[in-house]
Amino acid sequence: MRQRPLQAVLLVHAIEQCDLDGDVLPMEDRAQATREALESRPLPATEAAPQIDANSQRFLALRADALLARLRVRSPGVDRVLATAGRSTGLDRAILLLGFALGVAISFAGGRRIDIFAYPLAGLVLWNLVVYVILIVRSFASAREPVSPALARSAASRPAPVRGPMARRDGFIRRWLAKLHANRVRARIDALIAQSIGFNAPLAPGLRRFALDWWEVGQPLFRVRAQRLLHLAAILAALGLMAGYAIRGWLLHQAAGWGSTFFGPISAHAALVTLYGAAAGISGIPVPSAHDIQALAWTSPTAGGGSAAQWVKLIALTALLYIVIPRLIGVIITTLDLWRRSLTMRAPPTFSGYLAAVLRPMTPRPAPPPAVSLASESSPPQDSSPPPDSSDSPRPPDSSRG
Repeated sequence: MRQRPLQAVLLVHAIEQCDLDGDVLPMEDRAQATREALESRPLPATEAAPQIDANSQRFLALRADALLARLRVRSPGVDRVLATAGRSTGLDRAILLLGFALGVAISFAGGRRIDIFAYPLAGLVLWNLVVYVILIVRSFASAREPVSPALARSAASRPAPVRGPMARRDGFIRRWLAKLHANRVRARIDALIAQSIGFNAPLAPGLRRFALDWWEVGQPLFRVRAQRLLHLAAILAALGLMAGYAIRGWLLHQAAGWGSTFFGPISAHAALVTLYGAAAGISGIPVPSAHDIQALAWTSPTAGGGSAAQWVKLIALTALLYIVIPRLIGVIITTLDLWRRSLTMRAPPTFSGYLAAVLRPMTPRPAPPPAVSLASESSPPQDSSPPPDSSDSPRPPDSSRG
């Protein structure tokens, strides 16, 4: 099912499970919504536990929309609950802001002078390269993992487990972030329930049940959203790093140089070519020779170095090539994956019994067999032939006749 219809059916199902007396959704409204959905999407005769197929899913979605239209008149807050369950939270925006702030902060780690080796940039690039290798290895491992036909049929008949094989292959940060995002969505729904409980207290148990059901059913979406959020946070961290170095070089006019005792002029040139070689080849900004690099060495705590303009450009292009562009590709892939999953979500197995309960009042009952009188069964059969005529019966002889 699509995400929005599935959420609507989950919400109506949760309310009906908690509203047994019909205080929130009257029984007449439920029956009328069922009839309207059956007129739009007729279903064949069902058994005790009908299967959830495309027709039954559309029927449940139509019925849920009809009931939500009636419920929305009395409780407009249900739309806010559905919107909260399907969108990003304030935690996501806070993580993105934190990523940008972290990038700016580490760009100022060198103090009042810009180190041309840009160790914060080198650390970010190395970290992202490790992440790329892990993602590629996991994607190939997932593609080559054999799946038996029995396991495939079993997986198709039930929703994706919260801690399935794909969830176990996720990294710790991604699992933690997915759980944190899911808990935040559930907490936000609980906050909306607390705000509206004074206006419609009977609706609160159903909304809480919906929050729990969506927390379980929406785990695959939470995982993909967490992966996309990590890609976006890495992009913003790189942009913050680029902004920080630009501020230092172009606004604060800090000098660029190096003072490491680990490198000599030749080894320093080799290290800089390794770090900035791709950016230099694309932009046409050459990496200085070993002799020029030697001239950029710090001669004192406040003297030495040179202009930072070309180094700021090389730092920005390197971050763009190794972090921003690959992570942007990851954002596109995860967004498409999220869109695909939101269109093909699996209905929970409880929908089969729910569908049977919804259709049971609409199923005509067979007429009872005709009642048979007990007296008629116990009495012996009687002769239906007419009684003999008295004129035909023999008469006794008349004794007066002699």
